[in-house]
Amino acid sequence: MKKTAQDYIFVGLQLMLFAGYVFEWLPRVKVPAAVTVSGMALAVLGLAIAVFSVIHLNRSLTVFPTPKKGAELIESGLYRWVRHPIYTGIILLVFGYAAGTGSVHKLIIAFGLLLLFYLKSTYEEKQLIKKYTTYVYYRRRTGRFFPKLF
Repeated sequence: MKKTAQDYIFVGLQLMLFAGYVFEWLPRVKVPAAVTVSGMALAVLGLAIAVFSVIHLNRSLTVFPTPKKGAELIESGLYRWVRHPIYTGIILLVFGYAAGTGSVHKLIIAFGLLLLFYLKSTYEEKQLIKKYTTYVYYRRRTGRFFPKLF
């Protein structure tokens, strides 16, 4: 499928937020040791989820929300339970690290990434429905970022 201006806008905003996450402009707050440990554990879990999801996509991986030409719809591994596990992993990573370090700045950026991933995945799913006739059924049985409970 052909990339649109929206593809480039989403990726550009994502890169800007990632860059913004690195450079802090607000003072950190002191957090209890339990929050530090829990946050870092969540960050490590998020990193593992993102890495395994990237590896599982293999040749279908693209930073753009529009699927690559010749890409396959992956419904196994973590994709069996969640439609966007890479986003899930990044969300857990950025929120966990922000909480673990007491960074208000990183927490604000994490909320920005969560909103961006929601909007990007909404657009991405419209493209996936156009490309894969079975995507509608896949979407009904799996959660967007976290597994469906019911």
